[in-house]
Amino acid sequence: MTVKRTIALAAMLVFCIACSRLQPLTVDGLKQAETKWRSQKRNAYHLVIEMSGDRVETGRFEVNVLGGKVISLRRNNLVIVPGSGQDYSMDGLFHMLEQELGLAERPSMLGAPEGYSVYLNARFDDATGRLIRYRRIVGGTSHSIDVNIVSFDGQ
Repeated sequence: MTVKRTIALAAMLVFCIACSRLQPLTVDGLKQAETKWRSQKRNAYHLVIEMSGDRVETGRFEVNVLGGKVISLRRNNLVIVPGSGQDYSMDGLFHMLEQELGLAERPSMLGAPEGYSVYLNARFDDATGRLIRYRRIVGGTSHSIDVNIVSFDGQ
């Protein structure tokens, strides 16, 4: 491993540790959080998500869920129609994280140079399993993404 690559890796790891106590995202950790979330049977809630990254347009999503279905979705105050699996509900976010885990197995799909990895970190609510924050860093690139649930009101 070259010195330059070792320094870059060390810097990313320090940054990840400092990322608001995010833990590495694993298949088991995601399954546990999703199981906990589903056991809560929260079919009505409102959440606000802020998403940013190096290659994504910063967005603030406001989502209303009733009966387990998204009834309204706004991005930067504009009404949008959710796509299948991309509805920004908590179930939609879990689906996105499953896809991210799959992509992380093939770092080149996310633009990582040969020999670099993808670092996925997340924090889930201990009581409900809901996502609080997610961050992806692609080694050797500027392809990060940050998803932060800034507000959650549920019944």
